[in-house]
Amino acid sequence: GILSRVRVIAMVGASTSWNRPSYFAMKYLQTKGYRVIPVNPAAKGQEVLGEHVYGSLQDIPGDVQIDMVDVFRGSEAAGAIADEAIALRRSRGGMSVLWLQLGVRNDAAARRAEEAGMLVVMNRCPKIEYSRLYRELGQHGFDSKVISSRRRPMGAPDGRGDPKAVPRQERPVFSGFDTRAIHAGAAPDAATGARVTPLFQNTSYVFESVDHAAALFNLSTFGNIYSRLTNPTIAVLEERLANLEGGRGATCTSSGHAAQLLALFCLMQPGDRLVASTRLYGGTMTQFGKTIQKFNWQCTFVDVSDMSQVRQALQQPGVKLLFAESL
Repeated sequence: GILSRVRVIAMVGASTSWNRPSYFAMKYLQTKGYRVIPVNPAAKGQEVLGEHVYGSLQDIPGDVQIDMVDVFRGSEAAGAIADEAIALRRSRGGMSVLWLQLGVRNDAAARRAEEAGMLVVMNRCPKIEYSRLYRELGQHGFDSKVISSRRRPMGAPDGRGDPKAVPRQERPVFSGFDTRAIHAGAAPDAATGARVTPLFQNTSYVFESVDHAAALFNLSTFGNIYSRLTNPTIAVLEERLANLEGGRGATCTSSGHAAQLLALFCLMQPGDRLVASTRLYGGTMTQFGKTIQKFNWQCTFVDVSDMSQVRQALQQPGVKLLFAESL
């Protein structure tokens, strides 16, 4: 894959601010062994994470072989950046990949880059894709869509932390429900080869350094802090549920009521309303009928087998969701 081959990345739009997504992505990729060269005309001449900031791709010294151009700019700016990369590829070589970040898409620029022999990725983040492929994203309940029987240390292609290491073989795709129900989210232990996920009866985790701890608390890297937030055993369950249900990710809680409130907090504002089935667990009826009124939320209960009743209830002002159980 691309991320196992490239070594030097020019990040166009890299920020000098520690709390910007481009800064997080640059720092993360550096920890994985990549050299990331920041390009930002507004910060030309400054330094970011130990690297000199250049004003343009053209300003990067010719003896630096750039493998990939990562664009952290808007879609409208991607065309000019692609053209500059194409011109430099023809004059200097390298620049085999044009990667447009999340939310960035420019089909015309992509066609030009592909015609020049470049590989193009759009609307993706290399930080997220790396963490997905090498198991880190699953630590937070997201579906990595990767199932493997190989020993794969967390966060590295082959255990050496070398992003140039090429996998020995193509990964098979497992689409069967039974296989995913058993193996999605889990991986053999890298040290022992044990196939079954252990129960991590643990409350806290060690940090490699103060900087590592700060990155975890800033959510700029992946890992565990406390088991009340994330736990390796629960993360396997979360990823498996997300995989089986076709979701992006999942969050497990200690009770159904907690899960329902988490979902409502994401969707509801004071004064909003939900529509719920009359055929629910008694505790849920109490939670929706009484408890949520403390948040200035309201609930209309309907017979979900009567579609006309459901439609009428959903037309009320401020309705944000329909809640029913599939039994």
